[in-house]
This record gives sequence, C-alpha cells and structure tokens, in this order.
Amino acid sequence: IYMDAGSGALEPVPEKILTSVKKHTAIPIWVGGGIRNPEQAIRAWQSGADIVVVGNAVEENLQLIKTIASSR
Repeated sequence: IYMDAGSGALEPVPEKILTSVKKHTAIPIWVGGGIRNPEQAIRAWQSGADIVVVGNAVEENLQLIKTIASSR
C-alpha cells in the first residue's frame, strides 16, 4: 500500500491514519509526501510504515538521506 500526502506536501500522512491502516492489513506500507526531516521519518516508521519515501527534501539536502537512513 502506498500512502502519499502529495509531492511537496507541507505535512506527512497523519500518524493516526498510518496506525489504523497497519492494524488492518499485513501488506507492507510505503508512505511519502511531507517527510522533511529524520523525526518525521521515525514517526512514520513507529506508526507502521515499512518504507519511508523522501523526495523534495533530499533534493535540497543530499545529506538528509544518510541521516534518515541511519535513524532506522
């Protein structure tokens, strides 16, 4: 399942929604859109995301991908 807040979204998919979807499916969940820092990526993982997609924020700061990956 791919849950997307939209490219360049100001806020990521709400944690409550991720948690709810995770409770009702065994299918891996990808989440993207609005994830701009490691804290948001961590919250997405803690809420049930299996994969976190980061796009626009990495275009602005390539180091961010290493920081987020090491947070996992």
